[in-house]
Amino acid sequence: MKARARRSAVTQLTAAALAVASAAAALAMAASGCIDTDAAVFVEPSIAAPEATVSSNALGTGLTASFALKLHLGSRASGPSSVAVRTFAITSADQKTSIVQPLPVETTTALPVEVAPGSDVTVAFTVDTGAEGGTLPADAAATLCAAEGIRITGAIEDSLEDGATPLASDVFHARCP
Repeated sequence: MKARARRSAVTQLTAAALAVASAAAALAMAASGCIDTDAAVFVEPSIAAPEATVSSNALGTGLTASFALKLHLGSRASGPSSVAVRTFAITSADQKTSIVQPLPVETTTALPVEVAPGSDVTVAFTVDTGAEGGTLPADAAATLCAAEGIRITGAIEDSLEDGATPLASDVFHARCP
């Protein structure tokens, strides 16, 4: 009987010690920030800081614009991603009408760009329809300057995922004449 009581006491002490150790380990992980809740295993794209300026002249409508493509990949991803830009356009606020497609974008960043797990990459883009003597049709000014606003939309290709990933900016208003 004494041996059984001793084993029971040892078992209870061992169980209590394990519970304390487990609680201490969980508390240490939470305090050190080791719990990663970022679920982005594929690149999460977004368009930030969209701006556009519309100008009109006898030849048509001019457009200058800029925006940033932000790419985020969580640390749980299986590896780095190679991200290529498929296309950009300017659409109506409800995205039902394409106003400028394709949008003639330029960047100084070499594409495709690599995004490492647990990192963010930002690529700046500019647009100048008059840079090479081109203009948009004269009626484009009215739709670019609509009271409802416009969006920059696009699609990227993420090497970690099959197919294209669509994206759209928040609604914004162009500076108009």
